[in-house]
Amino acid sequence: MPKMVDHEQRRHEIAIATWRAIDELGVDGTTMRAIAERAGCTTGRLNHYFESREDVLVGALRHAHRQAAQRMTAALAGRTGRDALRSVLLEALPLDHERRTEWKVWITFWAQALATDSLRDEHERRYREWRHLLATLVAGATLGRSRAEISHITDTLLAVVDGTGIQTSVATDPGAGRRARRIIDASLEQLLPQN
Repeated sequence: MPKMVDHEQRRHEIAIATWRAIDELGVDGTTMRAIAERAGCTTGRLNHYFESREDVLVGALRHAHRQAAQRMTAALAGRTGRDALRSVLLEALPLDHERRTEWKVWITFWAQALATDSLRDEHERRYREWRHLLATLVAGATLGRSRAEISHITDTLLAVVDGTGIQTSVATDPGAGRRARRIIDASLEQLLPQN
């Protein structure tokens, strides 16, 4: 009887292997062979799931986006208003090993997206979803704000997360996480002051 293969599980394993390869070798050193070695399979098996190295990279990026979205959904549990917004903003930052690795890979992908249409398209999709989530949370944390004000606050918070995330990713001092939390809290106080 032939062995049943869970294709989604295998794609997940390949995505994780791709992230490990990028983390260890950088995106330029991440070959199909390097991915296959970390996934415990042959390059032929990779080709069964993905047509090209670019497809593998897009798959790994999609996996990262799904993982982040799941964590953010979990962070929202039982929270409303400004507390919900704060929890999602903090969840987006590289405040633990898993998220630092994600940010390292995302930064690498951002650079690659400048020259690769499929990665750029994936980033644009992610940003639309991310912006929509933040705009929804900003609207829920404000009373009587216009759509233009909500849009401005959302765009400002997106920039704060991106900048703080990059700074925290490259920081070597142990206080970087505390500093990132303070930046989020100060930004929220400035943009959405509590009365």
